[in-house]
Amino acid sequence: MDYQKRLIPTGTLRLVFLIAALWDILGGVAGLSFSGPLLDIKDTPSGILAARPFGSALFVIALLYLIAARDPLRHRFILWLAVLEQLIAIVIGVYQGASDNLKWEGLVIPVGMAIILLVLFLLNYPRARVEEFAPVTDEDSGEFTRKEH
Repeated sequence: MDYQKRLIPTGTLRLVFLIAALWDILGGVAGLSFSGPLLDIKDTPSGILAARPFGSALFVIALLYLIAARDPLRHRFILWLAVLEQLIAIVIGVYQGASDNLKWEGLVIPVGMAIILLVLFLLNYPRARVEEFAPVTDEDSGEFTRKEH
């Protein structure tokens, strides 16, 4: 018996993964530069990306996002990592602003981008699995038809 597959469109989710990867690469470059328009470290970090984490961990996460962008359904666990990363970025950003560790102007773009990415990841989460189903034949015409359940 010949089986058919119902595929889930993943083009938008791939684009969201690519945007998140570029955002993490930008944050990693800003963190490694230590002084510039995106991030300036003196007594307290300042600049428009001051709330982005430091170090090369962002490059590793960006690499995972690029892997997931190739096949989001196969690497669905990376989607949950992406949601978790955005939630942590929001919580840490708000905490750092509330405790006066960072200026609020350095938090607006990183927290805003984390909120946008979180919403995009959740809205584009694949809600159905790839299913295999047998084609149903129409008894009268002998042609294959597909019945929706």
